[in-house]
Amino acid sequence: MAISNGRFGELSGKIGNLVSYNLKGKNIVRRIGKTNKHPTVAQLTVRQKIIVVNKFLRATLGAINAGFELEVVGTYINQHNAATSYNTKNATQGEYQAISMDYSKVLVSKGNLEPAIKPKATLTGALLTLTWELSPNMSWSIKNDRTMLLIYCPELNLATYFLSGARRSSGRDDIELPANYIGKELHIYIAFKA
Repeated sequence: MAISNGRFGELSGKIGNLVSYNLKGKNIVRRIGKTNKHPTVAQLTVRQKIIVVNKFLRATLGAINAGFELEVVGTYINQHNAATSYNTKNATQGEYQAISMDYSKVLVSKGNLEPAIKPKATLTGALLTLTWELSPNMSWSIKNDRTMLLIYCPELNLATYFLSGARRSSGRDDIELPANYIGKELHIYIAFKA
């Protein structure tokens, strides 16, 4: 059942085979299609890729929303859709029924700031230290950029993230990991935010 905002106003919900929703201030109405055809292997492959990527993105949504914020400005897509599109195409591996994430190709932030130079992570007990090299020609305008850090544990399907960490000019950021992350495989991502 759809709900209307006033006489012939904006709809929200389902009427028959139509669904209506609001996307960035624009009312969208689309038809729900049905098919009796069996999906092809290519269709099943894409579906499984999206399932695998969405499992990762659900755990990292806060960081994804911040990381893809500028990518979607002026469009009718949201940060999650932009991240899903990129990572489905670029950060999955394997064939249908055995598709998994390729964490080395995951993108959690997209923008125009310079990336970290030769980032390195070391773990001492529960203290995770991230370091990166500083460019001798670093312009004043980027020295105060802040780190955005994301630590993802696939075994737990949990993520910890920090959206305003150390300054780029410090070359280092320290994070105390949650106890349940210790001894498990972790994937660490670093980006900068002005």
